[in-house]
Amino acid sequence: MKLVKTLLLTLTSLLVLAACGDGDSALLPVGADVTLRNTLQDPGEPETAFPALFGAPEDAFDENGTVSTSNAEFPTALAQPDTPMGDISGLYEIDMTENSIEFTLLPAADDPFWVNVFGVFPDGKFDRYYFTFSEPHNIEGSSSDNDSVSLRVDSPTVAVVEIGADYDMNAGAGFTIELE
Repeated sequence: MKLVKTLLLTLTSLLVLAACGDGDSALLPVGADVTLRNTLQDPGEPETAFPALFGAPEDAFDENGTVSTSNAEFPTALAQPDTPMGDISGLYEIDMTENSIEFTLLPAADDPFWVNVFGVFPDGKFDRYYFTFSEPHNIEGSSSDNDSVSLRVDSPTVAVVEIGADYDMNAGAGFTIELE
């Protein structure tokens, strides 16, 4: 009888420890590959991939990174050399942690390319960042420190940061999305 009680107590302890360990698991799979694709949508227009602005295929500017806790996955997202409009400097540094995604706007107010797109987004305008992970993420929800920014979960391996109406895209902008 004592042996049965000991076994039950041990089994219960192991189950409790396993359940507690899952509460601290990463929401983003550290070490997984991640692909970034950017799309734009103006009011009343269809969503189009950023490369379409230059007549390039939808996946032409896809960027690849690895989810890391120590380095920005996309230090100069959307940077493109040799476009018909010249070299385009990166728009955002995008840094992921196990539980958040942070965007920091890079260009100065007088950047020769981005100055043409700076401003406050009107209703119906969206700038979307599709993150496709090589492994499932564990995102079930999120919160943003900017009311114009949200996160949409499209599948177990795809999450989309959506920037919309009233976003003030000007030098110094940035935001953080906390994952749940």
